[in-house]
Amino acid sequence: MVMALTLAACQSPAEKAVEDEVKVAAGVEAVCAARADVDAAMAAVAALTPESTVGDAEKAGERLRAALAKLDGAEGELSKAEVKEYRDQVALFQEELEKVRKDKALTLKEASEQLQGKVAPVVAARAQLASATVCVEMDEAPTADKKADADGPEGTNDTDQTAN
Repeated sequence: MVMALTLAACQSPAEKAVEDEVKVAAGVEAVCAARADVDAAMAAVAALTPESTVGDAEKAGERLRAALAKLDGAEGELSKAEVKEYRDQVALFQEELEKVRKDKALTLKEASEQLQGKVAPVVAARAQLASATVCVEMDEAPTADKKADADGPEGTNDTDQTAN
């Protein structure tokens, strides 16, 4: 345990940021998987009929409770990881700010140019912290039918405008 704490203390802010980005990605995956479990459990509840047994209803209810608990846990872990990543990005920016502050020969323009690229990850981490998790299916490749649907009726693209 002490060794793990020592190693964590020795990590640079950049290493911590990368590690926490990985945790955020894993957290998003866990939340999305948990949402899919909740959806499946809701479908099982919705599939109950007047002919279903009390046992069927109890089983569906327990499946839903378990899926919701999993979702709560996954969302909590994701939130922690997002906060850590935001703090890491702020620490990285503060390191860069300190470097700029120490270089008294820099013009304000040069200092601004150096810091502009360093603030973008802070802004992105803050936006991520403030936004809801979006689950995206990555396994499916676009098909011709989906392209046609996106183009609008009769295969015309809504952005294509030709003069008559």
